[in-house]
Amino acid sequence: MHSGVTAVLDIGKTNSKVLALDSGLDLVATYDTASISDGAHLDTAHGWAFILASLKEIAKRFRLSAIVPATHGAAFAVMGRNGLAHPIVDYEKPVPAAASADYDRLRPDFAESFSPGLPLGLNAGRQLFALDRSAPGLFDEARALVAYPRYWAWKLGGELASDASSLGCHTDLWAPLKGAPSSLAAAMGWDRLLPPVAPAWTTLGEPRPALGLPGRCRVLAGIHDSNAALLRYIAGSREPFALVSTGTWFVCFNTAGDVCGLADGRDTLANVDALGRPVASARFMGGREYAAIAGLEGKARIEDLRAVVAKGLFALPSFAAGGPFPTARGSMRGTPSGQAEVAALAELYCALMTCECLALTGPVRKLYVDGPFATRPLYLGALATLLPGTHILAAQDRHGTAIGAALLAHWPSEAGLLPGYTLAARDIPALDLDLGPYRQAWRGMSAERMISGG
Repeated sequence: MHSGVTAVLDIGKTNSKVLALDSGLDLVATYDTASISDGAHLDTAHGWAFILASLKEIAKRFRLSAIVPATHGAAFAVMGRNGLAHPIVDYEKPVPAAASADYDRLRPDFAESFSPGLPLGLNAGRQLFALDRSAPGLFDEARALVAYPRYWAWKLGGELASDASSLGCHTDLWAPLKGAPSSLAAAMGWDRLLPPVAPAWTTLGEPRPALGLPGRCRVLAGIHDSNAALLRYIAGSREPFALVSTGTWFVCFNTAGDVCGLADGRDTLANVDALGRPVASARFMGGREYAAIAGLEGKARIEDLRAVVAKGLFALPSFAAGGPFPTARGSMRGTPSGQAEVAALAELYCALMTCECLALTGPVRKLYVDGPFATRPLYLGALATLLPGTHILAAQDRHGTAIGAALLAHWPSEAGLLPGYTLAARDIPALDLDLGPYRQAWRGMSAERMISGG
């Protein structure tokens, strides 16, 4: 029997997990399922059934002492008196063109919100604006507006709170330099629906008795998932660093970056970390783009990458919404001779896109790679080759989001004091391959496609 087990609700856009970590932050149990949506709304009923069943299984096996929600961004719950006043909108639901155009005229300046203008509902403000039009009176009668992690915290413990890490995640709803709701949130009246901000490590209560979970378990406020991944590096690295958190999204954080120097229109943003501080960031939908190029299967070796470069094979952006080349449409140049070359091309593409994102955040001397792509030698080697002046390190554990979220349960009572954590990461050497000319050609073609919209 492990003591002091923390359950992390890692609710992603593609997959959902409930992970149990012991007091030493070692993983002792994992449950997973697909995240379900009908294309318009998230299936929270499916999510809740999975979460509750998983937590009950963990409680049978271990002493469950804390539950921490960590979810993807761009998802907000409009709360009524007894629960959801409306299903939670899927950020991939298209926003009507007329509503989107009207919204663009109301959006705060980038210098205020540090939110890029994004397609679909990736700006939470855009989806809420469209919802306001399609469901008149919804917000007038609503009780509260809360981010996705805080929705699950409410389901568990019944308390409502706002999350700065989710509000600061390309929503248009937050002014990161002020640490307050944006002018848009005030103009639309949404600011009055935002409960007080609670730090991610705040205990909001205990599980509702009717849930059948241990009554002495703490329900923590929770955090945006990419910021959970960032947290363990903040705790474990006392010098400036950058982080690439990989998954469906590749989010590049630069703790030494200049927020005020970010480029509007390139999917850069100021994320808000667990301590409420703006962090220069840029992102692209790397997992989705890799799958669009290579599918889900295929292993590549250095020989396959050499063939891709020698043949002049290129994958040009973008194969998913957003990213540093948002107006370019993805295309292939040349024909790979097999699946291994396709996989090598996809890994090189993701490395090139990562470099573009990092460059937009400012100089990088030390870079950590977290998530699924931290186990891909070709992607890591390509990064080290493309960034010769940067110390590249790959995380040695695969559950960065869960560990970062679980750290919140170990937070000292004095707000702002970081918990102790030792990072486990390995150095990544450069490949014996000159990628300079290839990168120069790729950047030129990519920039041209963005200008032309091709």
